[in-house]
Amino acid sequence: MILVNCLLTLATGISLAVASPLPYAYHTTDHSGLPAKTVFQFNETGTWFENIAVRPNGDLVLTTLMPSGSVWTLKRPYAPHPEFALLHTFTETPGLVGIAETKSDTFVVLAAEFEGAGDPVPGSYSIWELSLRGASPATRKISDLPEVQLGNGVTSVPSCNGDIVLIGDSFAGSLWRLNTTSGSHESVLAVAEMAPPAGAALPIGINGLKIYDGYVYWSNSATVTIYRSKIDKNGYPAANAAIETIATLDSPFVDDFAFDAQGLLWAATNSDNKVDVVRPDGSFETVVGGATEDIVGGDTAVAFGRTLQDRDILYVTTSGTLPNNRTEPAKIVAVNRAAFH
Repeated sequence: MILVNCLLTLATGISLAVASPLPYAYHTTDHSGLPAKTVFQFNETGTWFENIAVRPNGDLVLTTLMPSGSVWTLKRPYAPHPEFALLHTFTETPGLVGIAETKSDTFVVLAAEFEGAGDPVPGSYSIWELSLRGASPATRKISDLPEVQLGNGVTSVPSCNGDIVLIGDSFAGSLWRLNTTSGSHESVLAVAEMAPPAGAALPIGINGLKIYDGYVYWSNSATVTIYRSKIDKNGYPAANAAIETIATLDSPFVDDFAFDAQGLLWAATNSDNKVDVVRPDGSFETVVGGATEDIVGGDTAVAFGRTLQDRDILYVTTSGTLPNNRTEPAKIVAVNRAAFH
């Protein structure tokens, strides 16, 4: 998700131009690994897709960190000509980070004010509900989060009917539990495995955040490691739960991740410009992109399709940063995992 003090310098007054989605054809010669193609790309640099969720109907829901705090959709991303459209711009806050579905077509969105590319204004965090159930999007402010230093990942607790979400604080190295109805929130876990080590060049600890099979999983960007710990049905840490190390990747950074139907973890590496797959035994391999490749350069988040047409497609969002200090407009890339075993 967020890569603090990145090389991308953005102007807050950019007027965002939207490109037509690119033709539906997989690139096969300009990158390593699984087949991949760009399904949408903005027309202008200074754009940054931060996170991604998928609606039950298969449409993608995407947040932008810059140049504005907006939620976008890519309708029928598996189609030859998917439709890209703006859902809502949060005029109250200029930057959006994590997004998670809590109930069918209802999402929570984490927002803040930022100074430059990824430096949050202290005390500016808030969390919002976005409903796509009606004829037009509806929003509701759930709560301000003045205690959160660098909110990043957010995930819904499956057994709580959408009423409870967990939020990671990358600077503080802590996990927050929030009630989406009342807005009440509390810090429920703060361990060394969530924090950036002292003296880290990029002090970003807990970043990506998911719940899978009774465990909360998180990536620590500074240590480039995936961890997990058992939680109870209400989203609290289970009694005497251990902190388990899943894998430490061979990269300078790890960002958001997603699980596939087989329980494999697919991780974006952001500044390392690739996607890695992590197996339950901790082994991992790169499946698309590479340190010097552009296809998923600056990848920030990943999510799998939810329809019969794209359940084997991993959608990857990017920040517009590329190897060798280059930039491009932010984009969405579809990676076909059908051939992966």
